[in-house]
Amino acid sequence: MFKYLFIIGLVFVSFLVQGCNPVISQNSKSEIKSETPQLRKDEVPKQQKVEFKGVSFSYDPQIFGKVKSEEVAERPLEDETHKPSYVTPKQRLFAFELATDFSEMYLTVSLINDFPRMYAIDPLSVKGAIKDNENLRKVLKDKNFRVENQIPYLPFTDASQSFQAKVKHCNFQNGQGILFLTFWETQYELPSNRQLRYVFEGLTNDGKYYVLAQMPVSVAFLPENDTEEFEGYKIPWSKLKDEAEMKRFEEVKKEIGKRLENLKPNEFEPNLNYFEEMISSLKVEK
Repeated sequence: MFKYLFIIGLVFVSFLVQGCNPVISQNSKSEIKSETPQLRKDEVPKQQKVEFKGVSFSYDPQIFGKVKSEEVAERPLEDETHKPSYVTPKQRLFAFELATDFSEMYLTVSLINDFPRMYAIDPLSVKGAIKDNENLRKVLKDKNFRVENQIPYLPFTDASQSFQAKVKHCNFQNGQGILFLTFWETQYELPSNRQLRYVFEGLTNDGKYYVLAQMPVSVAFLPENDTEEFEGYKIPWSKLKDEAEMKRFEEVKKEIGKRLENLKPNEFEPNLNYFEEMISSLKVEK
């Protein structure tokens, strides 16, 4: 009798042990493994690498969206009387989904010596393009270098920089460049989010390739679109020829630039750090 009670007791203890540490069959293991969270096909990875014709970089598609890569043919100046807004050397263009009604985010790579060649029909413009190339190299050595209060910018643009904020040198994998925040002003404009841009210009270490990237950004304290007024100041259109009024107008823009300078990167939309991380990963092999 005692022997039977002892055996029953062992069975009961064995049942308890198995209850705390269940024996998992091979099928059960497979079922549990299949329940482990996996990245769905429709989920976008945090970092995505882009490679196209010798140019590569990593970026965050959750911030910048998809990117389209293409090679753009050169468009030289056709007539010396033309406004050269269409002029561009052959370039590798990366266009991102991130965009506003007025501009999109992009990155381009082109041969720097192709810029003067695009103006071959106009010798004076050729000299100007060569000078622009020289000035770009100067600002890459000294971030405070300016030409008529502007950071040298190689493509033709029918606008000027109202200010430069967040200016700093930034290296990429095989080159160096300069980052700056600006508002592209066409004519007597108060800064707004409409043309606020974070810009990168750089050169590869061998001095051959010019890199240009721009990202539209916005901040909470600026109006979204064109405005004639900002925090109590109104553009005095009838008095802008007055030296004192013009000076005040320029001061207002500079004050906005200083406020932007004092903001943290995450107070911009998108965060400026995401753009800088992408630039830092850039490599131009040919």
